[in-house]
Amino acid sequence: MPEKDKKKNSSNRVSDKDRFKYIGFEVFPGTPKDLFKSDTEKDKLVDEVRKKRGSGNVLRDDNSLMKERISSFDRIILTVASVVIILTLFFPWYAVYNEIEETVKEQAPATIDSTALAFTSDSFKADSMAVSETVGDSTAMLAETASEEKTPAVTEETEGTTGEDQQGASATNEGSSSEEILHSYVAKKKIHKEYVRKSGIGSLISIGSIGGSLFSSGFILILTAIVLIIYTLLCIGLPIYTLFGIYGIKGSPDEKATRLKKIFRYNWLPLCLFILALFLSFFGGNYGFDANATFSSLGDSYGIGVFLGSLSWGIVMSLGGFILTAVKGAEI
Repeated sequence: MPEKDKKKNSSNRVSDKDRFKYIGFEVFPGTPKDLFKSDTEKDKLVDEVRKKRGSGNVLRDDNSLMKERISSFDRIILTVASVVIILTLFFPWYAVYNEIEETVKEQAPATIDSTALAFTSDSFKADSMAVSETVGDSTAMLAETASEEKTPAVTEETEGTTGEDQQGASATNEGSSSEEILHSYVAKKKIHKEYVRKSGIGSLISIGSIGGSLFSSGFILILTAIVLIIYTLLCIGLPIYTLFGIYGIKGSPDEKATRLKKIFRYNWLPLCLFILALFLSFFGGNYGFDANATFSSLGDSYGIGVFLGSLSWGIVMSLGGFILTAVKGAEI
């Protein structure tokens, strides 16, 4: 029986010629080409393999296992990220404001009809010419009556002339008054915002003054304040710990990479705290003080809008530095 099985197995075996037709998932018809262009090239490659085996190195030259886990460029990037996180403590983290209402006088725009203005000026010129002609005629008549020594006529003419002068003067006043441009003013209310900003380190220093108001508020606001205080403290401790891991750890490359991976993982913690504070703000809460009278941006109660509106760009930069460091830990 064993001999029969051997005969069956040997008859079913694929020949070397057929085996070389199948390379990967492709079928090569005909006889495959030689792997080496010449015997000289074959002898050269065989000699290099023998030397490599003789030295005890059995891995390929471009093996990724032999590459450095954290390159010099990675060290520079992580160092910059850690330094930026520490520097953000001196940047604005929180910003609140008060709305100041002011009354401002603005000049209302005055429009003048050019056609009416031209008509007014023409009528004023015509009235002036009529007045001058009337005055000239009355003066001539006065001279004639004076030579004829008729005093009553002079009086009548004088009185008539005085009336026409008054009419001319009134016409002149009307003409001049029609050309007056009156400037009107409108009182408008303008609202501007006066901001008060706090840095990360400034918020820690002012816990004594602000903490009383925060910790006398609702449970959600108290828990949010504690979470943000821990986040601020991590901005001091974690970057220093990361820099120590990059430059202070000794040992083989694998040991360094293993320890750095653990250190970099801690940088996910600030992101988790920030998400927790954001999640708590959805529930909202009441203040233990008159927040609207202190800062109008705080509103009557705490909520998601107040949380996001009170954050400034400093805390966002620190969050970006933590994420960059944590992602590098995941790549190791």
